[in-house]
Amino acid sequence: MYDFFKIVLIFLLAIQSASSDVEPLTEQAVHSSLAEKSLLLASDQYGSLSVVAGERGHILFSENNIDWTQAVVETKAALTNVFMLDEKTGWAVGHDAIILKSTDGARTWKKVFSDIKEEAPLLDIFFKDALNGIAVGAYSLIYVTSDGGSSWERAELNLAKNNEDKELSEFSDIFDFHLNVIAFAGDRRFYIAAEAGHILRSDDEVISWIDLPSPYQGSYFGVLPLSFNEVIVYGLRGHLYRSMDAGQSWERINTDSNQMLTDAILLSNGNIIVVGLAGTLLLSEDKGKSFSRINLQHRHGLSAVLQLEDGSILLTGDAGIQILTEDSLVNQD
Repeated sequence: MYDFFKIVLIFLLAIQSASSDVEPLTEQAVHSSLAEKSLLLASDQYGSLSVVAGERGHILFSENNIDWTQAVVETKAALTNVFMLDEKTGWAVGHDAIILKSTDGARTWKKVFSDIKEEAPLLDIFFKDALNGIAVGAYSLIYVTSDGGSSWERAELNLAKNNEDKELSEFSDIFDFHLNVIAFAGDRRFYIAAEAGHILRSDDEVISWIDLPSPYQGSYFGVLPLSFNEVIVYGLRGHLYRSMDAGQSWERINTDSNQMLTDAILLSNGNIIVVGLAGTLLLSEDKGKSFSRINLQHRHGLSAVLQLEDGSILLTGDAGIQILTEDSLVNQD
């Protein structure tokens, strides 16, 4: 029960940094020999470089996924996501609306932005190129940059009319919702998975958003584009849905699970992995039409999944880092 609440409280915002009228002095994450086993919420990679991030400002990196080094990080805030643009440039976000940047291959991370008065964390960040980036978070928090992160501007959730018979007023309360994940689908298309059953799509590079019809009123914690028009969303109580028409209609996919689903990846062979709490790992070998469970022989909460260059799978969560071989991804049903 403790592990369940630990990951849910941090990952889903119930723990937030205390508010203050004064910006704190720059802090540095404390080096810990146990950081590799700490609560790690996010992961990303570029080439052979793998990066993970989580509680207390912990960021670790590895070139071989065996030896992990803790980075020098200018915060002790919990970090919720990390994004590597190239082999040198990386970004991380977290509580206090903090944004960190690395320019040396994840070895050091400098704070480039923070707004403690927001009293809300940022939850995801994405850069389409070296100049243009977007960070999203709690209570419809959005920041954008067009100068490579030198400056960040607060952006509004510019919500367009979804269709002729759905007026904007019907979903105006979305402006208080948490924006949990942003995903790029190609060309100018982005998706956001949000709470209270909201799935957003932008077809103009995040200038405006469509509130898509949703088959479920609970929170979504992830969205994974499979192609330009194919996409899956997933969230509370094992709910997972697949769309073939860019989110205009949805089919529920049975997961045989009531655990919260937190992250997903499209593997190089076309298979899909979805992970979640209580050691949940689901595998699809038919492009998301069905999923079966892989037995991990533990019930640690999983928050992020990544496929490495050698095909192995990196999992992070409330027990730190775990590596699975391709051979271990065998259906247990």
